[in-house]
Amino acid sequence: MIGILIKNNEKTLFTGLPKETEKLEKQLAGIGLNVPLQEVNLSNHNDIGYELEIYAQSQIDMEVASRIILHDNIGQLNDLMLYISQGDSDKMNDRICESHAETISDLYSELTTPPEIETTDKLVIRTTMNYKANFYEPADCIVEKAIAIPHEEYSALINITDNCYDFIADNQECMYYDKDNNSHCLLIYDEASGDGLLINADGCNFAKYSAFVPHAKEMIEQHDLELSGLKNVKAPITESEKRLLDIISSAADRIATFAHIGQREFTIEDVLNELDCDYHDIKRMIRDSAAEILKEKTNISAVEVSDLDLPFQPDITVTITENQDMTADEGLGGISF
Repeated sequence: MIGILIKNNEKTLFTGLPKETEKLEKQLAGIGLNVPLQEVNLSNHNDIGYELEIYAQSQIDMEVASRIILHDNIGQLNDLMLYISQGDSDKMNDRICESHAETISDLYSELTTPPEIETTDKLVIRTTMNYKANFYEPADCIVEKAIAIPHEEYSALINITDNCYDFIADNQECMYYDKDNNSHCLLIYDEASGDGLLINADGCNFAKYSAFVPHAKEMIEQHDLELSGLKNVKAPITESEKRLLDIISSAADRIATFAHIGQREFTIEDVLNELDCDYHDIKRMIRDSAAEILKEKTNISAVEVSDLDLPFQPDITVTITENQDMTADEGLGGISF
């Protein structure tokens, strides 16, 4: 906590930061400073005429105080100290001491901005690692309500889970254990990073039981799509599709190569001929790919593919499995395309 001593109109105020904004404004008003916090500069170079001194005792306080410049104000300092107070003191101390921020506004921005992940072609999983974990016992957690909160609030939540939060107190009915011991929870997620926490307060106003959930926002959006029926389920890619995609990619590469040496107009037929592939080959790939996908569909018992060179022959013949509820006259047999 940083101490602030302010003298104005022969009145003196000594207070510690952080403090609730309204309470701090009332204290300042008590000595005649009836102005917004952003107009109270943290220096004696001001137009109002007050005198101000800053007292720092802890390592964190001194690191913060050393970054105060001429036009920084008490509102900025209060916001910064509030954010610092909500985090783990040791972690905050390390981050602030290692920071190269030169002002308190830069420091606040640095502390509240999610860290950037180093660019890599490897899979990155954002999660928590437990030291010498003896066992894991997964349980079904049912999300009764998902709530997005600003990054600053989320950072405070994950650093101090035993604080009381309004979004927990206001949603007590959503958090409980049912007769099958399923945990009914809130899913609180960071609207910036998308990560979140599952919380079952179990009658308390703090996160009594919690679990970190990476990519929580994406999970919620995907679930909402599934419920709305808008989710498109893509079957595994077939071998024919792979070959077709390779040809498309090769065609695009060839066009790009010749475009860089001055050519501007292309026909797909010419490009395919240069790749030793004609429309007949493309048609065969489409036919084979469609047949492979059809074989995986339910209620299709057989798929036959005919040689494209045979005249008056269907390309694909499909046999549908009869529905047991159909009459004999309604039954579907082979369909040719």
